[in-house]
Amino acid sequence: MQTFQNYLEQTPSFLLLVFGFGFVIFWHELGHFLAAKWAGVKVEQFAVGFGQAMLSWRKGLGTRVGSSRTEYESRLRQYLRENEGGLNTSAALSEATNQEMQFDVAAAALGLGETEYRLNWIPLGGYVKMLGQDDIRPNAEQNSPRAYNMKPIGKRMVIVSAGVIMNIILAIVLFCALFLHGFNAPPAVVGVVQPGSPAQQAGIEVGDRVLTYDGKPQRDFTKISLNVALTRAGESVPIVVEKPDGRKQSLMATPVKSDAASGFLVLGILQSAELRAPENQKKDQREADELKPLSPPETFALDPGDRITAINGQPLKLDAVDPIDKAARPFSRDYYLLDRAAQANSGQPVVVTIEALDGKTRNLQLPVKFMQPFSGSLNFAGLVPRAVISNLIPDSSAKNQLQSGDAVVAITVQPGMATTWSPTAETLRTLLRGAGSNDQTIDLVIERKGQQIVVEKLSPNVSLTKGEKGLGIGLEYDAESPVIGGVLKDSTAAAAQIAPSTTGVTRIIKFAGQPIASWHDVQRILASAKPGPVDLTYSSDAGERTVQLALSDADIKAAQANRYHTDLMLHERVEPRKTSNPLVAVGWGIEETRDLIVQFYLTLQRMVVSHSISPKNLMGPLGIFTQGAKFAYKGNDWLLWFLAMISANLAVVNFLPIPIVDGGLFTFLIIEKIQGKPISPGVQQVAQVVGLAFILSVFIFVTIQDIMR
Repeated sequence: MQTFQNYLEQTPSFLLLVFGFGFVIFWHELGHFLAAKWAGVKVEQFAVGFGQAMLSWRKGLGTRVGSSRTEYESRLRQYLRENEGGLNTSAALSEATNQEMQFDVAAAALGLGETEYRLNWIPLGGYVKMLGQDDIRPNAEQNSPRAYNMKPIGKRMVIVSAGVIMNIILAIVLFCALFLHGFNAPPAVVGVVQPGSPAQQAGIEVGDRVLTYDGKPQRDFTKISLNVALTRAGESVPIVVEKPDGRKQSLMATPVKSDAASGFLVLGILQSAELRAPENQKKDQREADELKPLSPPETFALDPGDRITAINGQPLKLDAVDPIDKAARPFSRDYYLLDRAAQANSGQPVVVTIEALDGKTRNLQLPVKFMQPFSGSLNFAGLVPRAVISNLIPDSSAKNQLQSGDAVVAITVQPGMATTWSPTAETLRTLLRGAGSNDQTIDLVIERKGQQIVVEKLSPNVSLTKGEKGLGIGLEYDAESPVIGGVLKDSTAAAAQIAPSTTGVTRIIKFAGQPIASWHDVQRILASAKPGPVDLTYSSDAGERTVQLALSDADIKAAQANRYHTDLMLHERVEPRKTSNPLVAVGWGIEETRDLIVQFYLTLQRMVVSHSISPKNLMGPLGIFTQGAKFAYKGNDWLLWFLAMISANLAVVNFLPIPIVDGGLFTFLIIEKIQGKPISPGVQQVAQVVGLAFILSVFIFVTIQDIMR
């Protein structure tokens, strides 16, 4: 959990984030303000935030706590009373035909500014209040020549769209500044390929650098994620990759929707790492110290400053330089070599040699584990391993009773439910969430270092996503014990009528005539098998039984697609994306802004029209601020990137054809231009109220989603 010290250390990042948000809003409203001044419209207020004024400033009055409007109007009325009729009445005042025109004359004579610049209490947006323009009361028109409603449609269109245009310009400028300064981003190098993913099917491998996607250069990993999401569903896209040895290869891949990625199209790849200890910041170290006893022993095995110098006895080339800390020792970026060793070891640990800051070396055995498939469960011809606890979170209600590496032998939900033996990870999650929803307790039998331990009356009361509750534990597959946790429906194993015991443990003894000690053995044999019948012997409390599995080509290919991973925490791979050419920076900035805008519109289309993306992916002010804080903590370059993205997204949101926002007002102006007269005030007012209700409903919905997340 966050400590007070954590918050103190992050205060500068939070302050920068708050200032950045405020500046993005200010810049948007500045667009409306400048356009209104250009069009000759009187601007009464320029506000950042909503609600009552916290501070205000007006020319001739200076800074005030609260609004200066009352004092301003009082001085104007006093001037008008003193100059009403008589010899002191000016020609300009005599020509003023209404109160607004009289106020303008009085303000000019007194040297008072007509615009109040204010900072309001609710920091959720901003506005420019113009004479003759009221979103809620469209019939509240003014007859002053400086009123918004008195200006030609063309000028009003410029005023309404100016904020959006300024946001687009700001995004381009921020991106341009970012690339001139240097963006320390993950390069377009593949660090993980999920089993059965579109990337694996296309032939993409760990260590490949993605040069182009659909003909577009991929300059960092954020571009890959963005461009893949923009792909049309079902479309095969050409990809050019560069292998670690420099060879270039052209591939074709078809991204697919993934629930793990909130319904967005993905390839099933993740960014790469560097073969050294993670970045050592105080907050990171405290979190590591807190998580270390709750995680696999090897996860936090690297101390600050450690670097890996050899894998399975093979020395690494240490030639990489930290782009931020150039005084740091050289290290290896060849993470793909660790991945290759994990795949080639047939389930055996990978031995890495670690060199500390003082030059001393030590060897570490890294256990390898089966990777979660891109879709579905890990299975071998339909046989699913039982669950094992991978890690616990600090808030876990079971952190003093369960440990990483505990295999789940049995679970009983109390009161009254039957015991489930050797549950799979999927089954266990379902039982835990069901118990959490019904305020039930659970009893577990776990296997730890060969011994069975009974843990009773655990309460699944830790809040999870989607409002569910659980124990606060991570689950994966128990690869070390060949215990059958489940059998997939309509699989080869189901056809052989393999049924795990409901009263005890079911364990594989032999497969294809070979003794089985772990699921690694099953994987090795199945991956090298040929289609056809193969004997499998398993034991349970009912005794031993031998069945024939009619292996299919799909069973064998699925086994060959399985991949291993290690839990070792490593430094994120970072390379500076930078140019000294301003024209190149501008080009990159335009490209980034364009892609973000297109992605936003495409996401809305898939959310509203095709329903392929859930509205639960929407994020409100709370979620945006939370994510922004994480980016700010990563560095000022990431904060700049985030604010540029927010500015581009704000342009899209503000120009949607929804009454009350800029896009809705622009739509009204288009209709007015087409029919030759404005929409009736009554219709406009109803539309504005409906639009406001819609915006408030979305705000409440996204805020609830933010809190749940």
